[in-house]
Amino acid sequence: MRFFPFLTVSNDNFYQGTQYNSVSISRCVTSGVINHQNHSRCFSVLHHNFKERRQLRRSNIQTRVNFSHAIKAAHMYNPGEFPVMDKTIGQLLSEAVATWPERTCVVSIPQNVRLTFTQLLRRVDSFAAGLKKLGLKKGDRLGLWGPNDLEWLITSLSASRAGLIVVAINPAYQQNELEYCLQKVGVKAIVSPDKFKTQNYPKMLLAAKKMCPTLENIIIYSPDHVTGTHRFADVEISATRAEMDAIAAEQDKISCYDGCNIQFTSGSTGRPKATLISHRSLVTNSKEASLRAKITIENKICLNMPLFHAFGTIMGELLTFHTGSTLVMEERSFNPVKTLEAIAQEKCAITYGTPTMWVNLIEAQQRLQLPMGNLQAGITGGAPASSELFKRIRSLLGFNDMMSIYGLTETTAIVFQSIRGEDRHLTENTVGHLANHVEAMIVDQNGLPVRFGEPGELWIRGYCNMLRYWDDEENTKKTLTEDGWLKTGDQFVLQENGYATIVGRLKDMLIRGGENIFPKEIEDFLVTHPKVMQAQVIGAYDEVFGEEVCACIQLRDGATMTKNELTDYCRGKIAHFKIPRYVEFVDKYPKTATGKIQKFRLKQQLENSGVIPARSRHS
Repeated sequence: MRFFPFLTVSNDNFYQGTQYNSVSISRCVTSGVINHQNHSRCFSVLHHNFKERRQLRRSNIQTRVNFSHAIKAAHMYNPGEFPVMDKTIGQLLSEAVATWPERTCVVSIPQNVRLTFTQLLRRVDSFAAGLKKLGLKKGDRLGLWGPNDLEWLITSLSASRAGLIVVAINPAYQQNELEYCLQKVGVKAIVSPDKFKTQNYPKMLLAAKKMCPTLENIIIYSPDHVTGTHRFADVEISATRAEMDAIAAEQDKISCYDGCNIQFTSGSTGRPKATLISHRSLVTNSKEASLRAKITIENKICLNMPLFHAFGTIMGELLTFHTGSTLVMEERSFNPVKTLEAIAQEKCAITYGTPTMWVNLIEAQQRLQLPMGNLQAGITGGAPASSELFKRIRSLLGFNDMMSIYGLTETTAIVFQSIRGEDRHLTENTVGHLANHVEAMIVDQNGLPVRFGEPGELWIRGYCNMLRYWDDEENTKKTLTEDGWLKTGDQFVLQENGYATIVGRLKDMLIRGGENIFPKEIEDFLVTHPKVMQAQVIGAYDEVFGEEVCACIQLRDGATMTKNELTDYCRGKIAHFKIPRYVEFVDKYPKTATGKIQKFRLKQQLENSGVIPARSRHS
């Protein structure tokens, strides 16, 4: 992908320094002059379909351009080589089956199951028809709560084929977190295994049903029937052939612009937000990801990322339908030994991971020394990776093509991605190149573009942006501007060549092993302990996970508490990755003159006193 020379439009009323590449100008300028007032309306043209944009480009467009006053502002649009894909996930699956009917589509090693594309579609439509027999209708929310099982894949695709909205729920969530998710989006039915690790899902779901009036059906996949629930296998075989055929016949009645996937994230308030994503966004994002990574039909993909994450949805569930590749599910949840064994056994060519997962894979391979001769490439995301980690991956896992991705749940998944085969310096020092059909702008605190090479907040606009936060107009308006920009809250530096680096996070969010953790959610929980008066949560540097949770606790007068007492209180109530690794009891917090707690000073104090590690000591 190449970017065209940049032009700056000159006008007295236009914000000096706003810059567009020549393709952007030809596609968005419909009058002789762009000015600040109509700037947003002009750029709305970027969201027209491919034919409309091509017609605009061919029209007789004139604009006054002044090269002498060009100021290169960090504002860029990548038009892409191919149009956005206006199709649904169900249509994508049908096309894949027509193209590669007898090729192996998915392998679940722990379940010892292999399905061709045809076999997968048959099971998907059978389960979709069964869901409709239970009374689910277009637009209803279908919860999915569990690890990486074949049933997850079947359920998610069935929801898309039936016009439902799948709601992905973290399998580590505890009772109160589960109930919040179900109530927030009005889940009507949910699919789950009978157990995973220490979780008894049927027991928890039956308790949640009493609190969630919309939840009518609980579907459990297990050999035995659980009282008060439906068995997955029974739902799958309940439909007639005619009812299955009806699912296939209804695919063209589902719009690619419809929301089909809800994934929970969190904001600065710490309350999980339900992000609604469309078919069109998911299909296009997975297609573009496959092109950047140059994945071919011969490449088996070892999936070790969770399917409830956007990373797993795009690079695992959907990517194979563009490429004809085989998806290998190595274990129900990430296990470095199982990943390496799957790569060796199935001769996988590509695998994924967060930086923490790659560290675990390296350590396991040093012990096992399994044959990795077929492994050609890897992709890392979820948190920034160091140059040293890239070098260790290449050295110990034996492949050269390592790539980075960056994105948010709110941007479907990927908006920056390395280009396979690019210079190593770019791969190791950036989060990749701006994705196709995506517009990026780096802005200052006033929302005005900064220059290329200067830090500011990353804003994104394009097909990839979420439709909205479900039932949350206030946060939707805070995140999405009226002219379609999505504020990421991340501080970035964008270069003229389309590559970007992360400087830091504008929010207080922590990233522990690829899991996004928002302090206020933990703080709000900790103060429910009767001895705790106030709680402040910050991130502590960690060599393995990137960051760990540190809780600074101010106790009520006369109260005493130990670290173990606090962490024991957390177990079973919040997800394991949110439980504080470090606990410090304080008498007071550093504050501003207006009484606002200064977390950065609190962190400095704890680092200086040796309570938590400091990054500088480990760099």
